[in-house]
Amino acid sequence: MCASPVKPAIFLDRDGTLIEDRGWLRNPADAVFFKDTFDALRTLQQQALLFIVTNQSGIARGLLTAEEARQVNDVVVDRLRHEGIRIEAVYTCPHHRDDGCVCIKPNPFFVLQAAAEFNISPEFSFAVGDHPHDVELARRFGGRGLYVLTGHGARHVDELPPGTCVAPTIGAAAALIMGQRRDIPPNYIGALEAALRIRAGAVVAIPTETVYGMAANALDASAVQQVFTIKQRPALDPLIVHLADPSDLARVAAYVPPAAQALAEAFWPGPLTLVLPKKACIPDLVTSGRDTVAVRVPVHPLARKIIREAGCPVAAPSANRFGTISPTCARHVFEQFGEAVGGIVDGGPCAVGVESTIVGFWDDQIWLLRPGGIPLETIAARIGPVALYTSSHPDDIRAPGTMPRHYAPKTPMELLDYNTPVVFQPDTGHIVFGPDAPQSSEHVTNLSPSGDMAEAAAALYGAMRRLDAAGFKRIQARRLPDHGLGRTVNDRLRRAATP
Repeated sequence: MCASPVKPAIFLDRDGTLIEDRGWLRNPADAVFFKDTFDALRTLQQQALLFIVTNQSGIARGLLTAEEARQVNDVVVDRLRHEGIRIEAVYTCPHHRDDGCVCIKPNPFFVLQAAAEFNISPEFSFAVGDHPHDVELARRFGGRGLYVLTGHGARHVDELPPGTCVAPTIGAAAALIMGQRRDIPPNYIGALEAALRIRAGAVVAIPTETVYGMAANALDASAVQQVFTIKQRPALDPLIVHLADPSDLARVAAYVPPAAQALAEAFWPGPLTLVLPKKACIPDLVTSGRDTVAVRVPVHPLARKIIREAGCPVAAPSANRFGTISPTCARHVFEQFGEAVGGIVDGGPCAVGVESTIVGFWDDQIWLLRPGGIPLETIAARIGPVALYTSSHPDDIRAPGTMPRHYAPKTPMELLDYNTPVVFQPDTGHIVFGPDAPQSSEHVTNLSPSGDMAEAAAALYGAMRRLDAAGFKRIQARRLPDHGLGRTVNDRLRRAATP
């Protein structure tokens, strides 16, 4: 089967961007298009698929009904169709911002849904709108945002982050997009094509919420061997098997202890890996000869779609060469492997940005084998005390990513205490954290100026990559406070700094 080419997309706000902002539109007859909307969209659809993403919190407030919002959307789409413009889908969030829903902008929920359904590449896509949330939406899905001064645009322009691309109208935004458009690499593929290739025994790179994975059929030893070969990974380091749904656990695990079942029910799908007795169908190569298998269910919608369509459990270690910095966007994979990988699925930046937490069960004890995207304290609150596993033997690798040196840049790295002052030297890059540390600059990356542990974890590998590429003689990294996700970041920094 030939892969249909992956395309960029344009995610367009509705009110204030395509049509005049007249408050909560209940009557479709009140929809008035800006004069340059039609010409702008005709130009854009030559190079990209077009989507509308609109927040309609008036539904939650009782100011209009979901049916009234749908009718306005239908009239907008029908009028655009009459003008020769195709809108692939309209995505509407009906919630109030205080509801904490996953679909309201700037959350990239609908963008990832479009990536799964329409074979698009978020990294090469754009968001256009008249609110800073539209610009932030683009940042979160890894694309580029354009801000228009129509609608509420002039009112919020002072809230934009530095460097935001601002256009007076949708027509000017279209011209800027056409000038910024980049070609998508030839081995970027969609979710369905990735599933078909995995089913046929190939290796492809797929997104998860933790890091990008090098994915192969976990039941096919020859396919798994390709993963080890491409990554240059030693056979003593086992792989994590990824499932589409928690109900699939019985396919790969011979026994699930009650504590493991409780964790699966609480945190799957999510960044948690359980090490369990394996079934005979799992090749020894996957588990490095052990009688246990590491298993998790990712939360990323593209990852789950790919695994489900492939029809098999998927082994998916990080999509990088062994021991180097893990990739948190599709571009990282392409930069390292080019077209040597059988395909790369672009699912935007990884939301968690560090690998999963790994928990094992033996000797009537629950063990933390690797800190990760779910803090130790959160796990212990669910099932009780968890012991920290340390091995005195270098070959005692009970879980992936636990070798002494791992996740490392090429530049030598030094790990310092949290409060160690930054001493600026022209040959040194610095990784810091928190409001009392220096702000990001050419020599410094502050993982989270606000002191947010989750933000720091998501930014870690990108910071290491940036400083590694800057040509410094050394990188000095300060530990975070050693609790919550700070423990995870410190684990990665310690392994990266190990000689």
